[in-house]
Parts: sequence; structure tokens; C-alpha cells
Amino acid sequence: MAFPLQILNRFLVNPGLAVQHKAISEWIHVMRPVFSLRSLGLLLLTVLALFANSADSAMRYRCLPDQPAWKSLEDGGRFYMLEGDLTKKQHCEIHVKLNEHYSPRWLTLKGIVQSTITSLSPHAGQAAASVVWRSSRSAGLALNAQGEALVQLYAHLPVRSEIQVQLADPTTFLAEETVETQFRTSLLFLLLSMGIVSALFARAMRDNMIGWYSGFTLAVAVFWAMLTGHAISPTELALRYPLFSQNLLLASYGFTLFFGLRFSIQFCNLAQISPRLYRCQLSLSLLILGLTLLGFVPALFPLVINYFNLVALLTLLVTFLPGLVCLARRDGRTGWLYLAGWSPVILTWVSLLLLSVPRMTGSPIWLDQLISHLQAAGFFPDWLRSPLSRQTALLAQACIFALAVASRTAKLRKKREQQALIDKATHLPNRACFLLRGNQILARHPQQQHALMMFEIADFSTINGTLGYESGDQVLYEAGQRLKQQLGKAVLLARVGNRQFAALLNEQPSENNLAILASSLSRKSFSVAGQPLDIRLRCAGAHNSRENTDLEVLMRQAEIALEAAKQGKQCARIYHPGLERDQLFQLSLFSAIRTAIAERQLTIFLQPKAFSQTGKISGAEVLLRWQHPEHGLISPNQFLPFAEKTGLIVELTRWMLAEALQLAKQWQEQGLDLYLSLNLSAADLADPNLPVYMAEFLINSRADPKLLTLEITESEVMQNPKLAVSSMRALNILGFKLSLDDFGTGNCTLAYLQDMPVSELKIDRSFVANAGHSKRGKMLLQSIITLAQTLSLHTVAEGVETAAEWEMLCEAGCDEIQGYLLAAPMSVTDFEAWLPTHQPFEKYLGTIVDHARTIIPA
Repeated sequence: MAFPLQILNRFLVNPGLAVQHKAISEWIHVMRPVFSLRSLGLLLLTVLALFANSADSAMRYRCLPDQPAWKSLEDGGRFYMLEGDLTKKQHCEIHVKLNEHYSPRWLTLKGIVQSTITSLSPHAGQAAASVVWRSSRSAGLALNAQGEALVQLYAHLPVRSEIQVQLADPTTFLAEETVETQFRTSLLFLLLSMGIVSALFARAMRDNMIGWYSGFTLAVAVFWAMLTGHAISPTELALRYPLFSQNLLLASYGFTLFFGLRFSIQFCNLAQISPRLYRCQLSLSLLILGLTLLGFVPALFPLVINYFNLVALLTLLVTFLPGLVCLARRDGRTGWLYLAGWSPVILTWVSLLLLSVPRMTGSPIWLDQLISHLQAAGFFPDWLRSPLSRQTALLAQACIFALAVASRTAKLRKKREQQALIDKATHLPNRACFLLRGNQILARHPQQQHALMMFEIADFSTINGTLGYESGDQVLYEAGQRLKQQLGKAVLLARVGNRQFAALLNEQPSENNLAILASSLSRKSFSVAGQPLDIRLRCAGAHNSRENTDLEVLMRQAEIALEAAKQGKQCARIYHPGLERDQLFQLSLFSAIRTAIAERQLTIFLQPKAFSQTGKISGAEVLLRWQHPEHGLISPNQFLPFAEKTGLIVELTRWMLAEALQLAKQWQEQGLDLYLSLNLSAADLADPNLPVYMAEFLINSRADPKLLTLEITESEVMQNPKLAVSSMRALNILGFKLSLDDFGTGNCTLAYLQDMPVSELKIDRSFVANAGHSKRGKMLLQSIITLAQTLSLHTVAEGVETAAEWEMLCEAGCDEIQGYLLAAPMSVTDFEAWLPTHQPFEKYLGTIVDHARTIIPA
């Protein structure tokens, strides 16, 4: 029972409360027995005495200068205090007089917000009442010795406040104020916390609706704190910064309405369910925002604030409509939550505005009379107009909308999660969904055999680049539908890559079955934008085992098999560990090739060439070999395609050029009349620094460029003919001989052949082999040689393996031959040892040379 007394003492000892009258200490001494358990009877008698004495009090008020006449006021009565004005000295006065036998009680005032309270002397020679209690919303005064008090109120904010005047027992008054203060503190803390958390949440979720709700909650908190004066010094802000105070009040008022309208638009999704109401609320929100900004102009502030409540009343009535629209559109959950959140606030604030607007806007008398009749009829009960009802309404709204926002966010999150697991182009599950559901299937059936199949659309990038991405999406959708129809709805099928699909089967098909499936899916043409397209599908598979039940591992294995099928130009492939070893080796090639160049693991091999008429060895072609310290001799087919793909072929070519020129120079010094030839790739021809590098090398080594013939493949020339011809001319100017390799296989036109600075044509092995089996092939071979002779070009036939082919080439007039008939590629040391015993080449020399002399005399 000592708790109220402690509260009272805590406030009384506070120097900021301005307690100056010694009657307070006397009153504490008198009231101390009230707070003990042994004085309950005395407390009851005191309360009864207070009720008995209440009839002996007289209270009246007047508001100057507009209402100079005194008006009577009942105990617990209310009156409207004049609005604060910076230019007019408007104030209200309250006079209270009790009889001589009054019990100790206070004159309590509630609803005084940002107001100055001055206790005046009721009559000449009398002492003024003492202000013993002051908070942001209320005040308590101890009457003077004569039982009188004269109080002057001056409002500093442009708000028409309803003041409640009452003679109250100090204990009861302080207890009520303590509860109300705690309630207002909790509500303000709740609103601010929800506003800040919602703002952070809106930024994290990037949700505009939560952002509007955050702005609405923070604006409500500031507006409510300004109206109640809570958490703000009662008079300091308004007295020191009056313009800032009124602008802050107007801004919080306007933004509360603005954010509330925008929140209701987003919450009920008005743009879709009711475009007209959406435009109406959007226009009203912009009107409120414009009025708020206009109110910042000092000259316009009185006009704006005078009619702002009318706009607020209209806004609250319009704000009620979205909930009804949601119910009409059968969105019951959203509609009921919206109405449950807004109804208490709209009801309490509309009641307040209906009571305030007629008195503030200079409306006709009949409107004021109508409101008075409605109030007398009981339409505006006291509890509906009390600050506690509005505070409770705000608390209910905050809680309901917090639940509504959380529910809507959870719903949107679930929808987004579902959308995040679906591929937009094919409407199939995406990679994340495939991994999630696939691992669940494997976990439920660990003993069952499964197979992961992966399909890839060949040349899909060409479709996107030629027809556009929309056509590419159509191809993806059609491919997905065909796979779904072929595999069945029970199979888990998903798009897992840019052009890849994956399926999890309950069986383990063979490589042949996969090839048949890929062929059947590719058999029917696709129709894209009215144009038929033939699409090829590659397929790869990976089988699970008891040790391997991870879907990601199976997908990686299937991707390895798919890459192997692509490199091998196959339509289907099944994974086996050897493919992974090959891929790991391919991945290690980049650094391994650089290491091989630095550590001289590379070496050159030579395959001899001979004149067809005499059998004399004319030179050799330089071939690259790699002697790896761990893997042994690595085939060029394993690392040269990788080097071309990564651009390392340029470094390899430079190394070979240096080795070949050094060897040719060494042979020249030894008196060997031999020349060397080596291939240039497309990347070499595209390298603008190659001619510069070759020129610098010739200057430093003083080698004769005529000893080296550079072979350029016809298909590589046709990739970029202009650039290739330009590089060939630069190399020819340096003195290198140029040879067109694999002639007849690269669709090279005669026009380009005419422009190329080549001195030699190298005939592909396919023409040599066909000439030995068909008459037309022989005629075609003869035509190529005749064309070269017409253009004064030297001819070399590669891939000669039999004496009959040599004889045929000799008869056709081919200048040189190269092939396994002479020798297989060999190291430089072996070649130098082989050369003396085969110079000239004697194995078939007898019959071939004699026959050649009859055609071409010595």
C-alpha cells in the first residue's frame, strides 16, 4: 500500500515539477495513514466525505477574448480550449471555489497538451493555488486556504483541446495518471519499435507494402507524441521553437494520412482489384501531401491547418472502403484483417473530428447543432471521445496490422519460394528444386537403383544468337514438353542449366538406350516463329550405387559424361571413372603445358618428305610431341585441341618455330640441303604479334626463312579469310614459304586461292585414298594437280602409304610425297640416323624411278 506514496514522493522531490507550497508536506502528513493496511476504514470514510463535499463546489470557465462571459462547469465536466495562435493572445481561465469545510482535494486538469499553466490570485490579497503536479497531459493544483483557485491556460499548438476539469482525490488521481503514463509510454515504444523494425524488414525484403506500413507507424508515433506531449517536455519545445513545433505537428499529421492511404493501397492490392478506388486513394494521398507542403509556408499555415481536419475526415471515411472491396472480391482474409485493424481507429478519430471540425472551420450553425443533437442522443459517448479509447485503438491497430503484415509476408514468401523453384521458360522445376526433391527420393529409397540422365540441346547458342532469346525460350519449352511426354509424369524432370535438362529414373538404362532416346527426341522438327528447326539432343547418364547417394555427385558425373559425348561427337554417353580422370587431366593441362615449355618436356618429331620423281628426301614436317614425366608420351590429340581452345597454341607455335629454325640453320651449316615445314593454327594467324615476333627472331638468330615452310590449313583460313590473308602476306614478305594444307576440305574458293601468297598446295590424304579406288577420284586428284601447275604452285601429297599410290602420284605430276610409306614421325636424332641410309629413298625406287623416266626424261 506504500506504492502510491512512493510515486507521489518521487514526483514531489523532482525539481522540475516546481512544487513550492508548504501545504504539500502537510497533505502528505495527513494522507500517510491512508496507505497503511490498518487504515482501510479511515480511507473508506474519506472517500465518502469527498462525495458528500462535491456538491458544495462551484466551478466556472471562460475563454478570452472570444468568450469573456463565465460559464458554469460541473465537476468532471469538459470544455474546448481555444486553439493556440502565435499572433493572438488567446487563453482560458478556470475558477473553482469550495465551501469552508472542504476535504483535502486537488483541482485536476486533463487534456492540456503543450500548454502553459499559470495559477493566479482569485481576489486581491489571496494566495494563488499551488501547482503540485505537472505532466505532459495533466496537472494537479492544491487550492489555497480559502478553497479557491484561478488557473490560466495558454495553448502553444494549433490544436483545439478538450479539457476535463475535476476535483479529485490526490491518491486516486496519481494512481490513474501512473497507469495512463505507463500505457502511453508502452504504446509509444511499441509504435516506434514496430516502425523501425518494419523499415529494416522492408529494406531486407524489398517489399513496398511493409515500407508504407513502417512510414505510417512512425508518422503515427510522432503525431500522437505531439498531440499528447508525451516524451516531449510539456512547454519547452512549443515555447522555444514555435514554428518548428507547428510544422512538425503538421508534417506528422499529413504523413500519417499519406502513408496510411499508400499502405491500404498496397495491402489490399487496389491496383488490380479496384482500379477506380486505387486512383481515388492515390489522388487523395497526393492532395494530402500537397497540402502538407503548402502548410510549411508561414502565410498559408493558418488556412491549411483550419481545413486539414476536413480532409482528414474524408480520408478516414475513404480508407474504410478497401476492406469492403476485398470482401466483395471474396478475399475474406485480407478484408477482415484490414477492417479489424482500421475500424477502431476510424471510429474513434472520426468521432473526434466530427466534434472538432464544426468548431474549427467556421461551419454553419446548423452543423454544430446537428453534432450537438447527435451527442445528446448518445452517438458520441464519453468513452469514445476519451484519449484512452484512441490510444487503445492505436494499440489494437498496431497489433492487428503487425499480424496481418506477418501473415501476408509469410504468404508472399511461400509464393516466392515456389516461384524460385520453377523455371520460367519451361515451367519445369529448376536446379535447386531438382536437387532438393531428388535427394529426398534417394534418401527414401537408398537400396533402389537410380540413374540420372542429362540432356543438352546442341548448338543452342546459335539459336539464341540468330533467332533471339524468345525463340530460344520456345525451343527450351518444346524440348521440356517432349522430355516430359517421353519420360512420363512420374519421372522427376527439371531444367538444370542454360540448355540442359536432368531426369531421375528408377532404372539404369544402357548407353545404347540413351542413344535411341536422344535420336527419337531429335527426329521431329521444332517449329519456332513459323520456321522449322532441326534440334539435336545429346544425352548422358550416371548410375548411383550404395556408396554414391548424393544427387550433386551424380549430376557432376553426368556433366562429365555429357562433355565427353560433346568432344567425341557422340549423341549419348554413360559415365565411368575413366572419363573423370580424363577431365581432370584436361583441367590440369593449362598449367602443365606452361610447365612443359619451361622445363623442356616438349620435343619435335620429324616425318620425311621425298620428291616423287627421284625419291630424294627433300625435307620433313615438324610435329610436336610431349614427354610427360608422369604420364609418359602424350598424344597431340589430347593436348592440342585444349591448347587451341585456351589460346596456349600461340606459345606452342612460337616454341616450335624457334626449334625448327634453329634446326634448319644447323642443317644448313652441316651442308644438308633440307627444308622443314610446320603448321600454323587459326589462333596463330589471328595473332597480330606473330609477324613481329618472327621478324625479331630472324634478326637475332640470322636464320634463313626460306628453309622453313609454314603450312596453313584451308579450314582455318576460311574462319576469317581477310585476317588470314593479311597475316600470310606479312609472313611472305619476311621470306617464309607458305603452303595451303588439307586443300579441298575447307571450301576454299578460287578467288581466295588467287589472293593467297602461297607457293605450295598440300593435297589431303582423302583424295589420295579415293584416287586409288575409283576412276572419278583419280580424275579429281589429277584436276587438283593440274590446277596447281597452272597456278605455278608446288604440290605435296600427304598420307602416301603404298607404292601404287606413289606411282599414281608420280604419273599425275605431283612434286612431293609424304606418308608412312617413307617413314613414321621420328625424333630428330632418329631422323638424322635414318637419313643417310634412305637418301635417296630406295625401297621402291627401282620400279618407280624407271617408270617415271619414261614419262619425264632426265
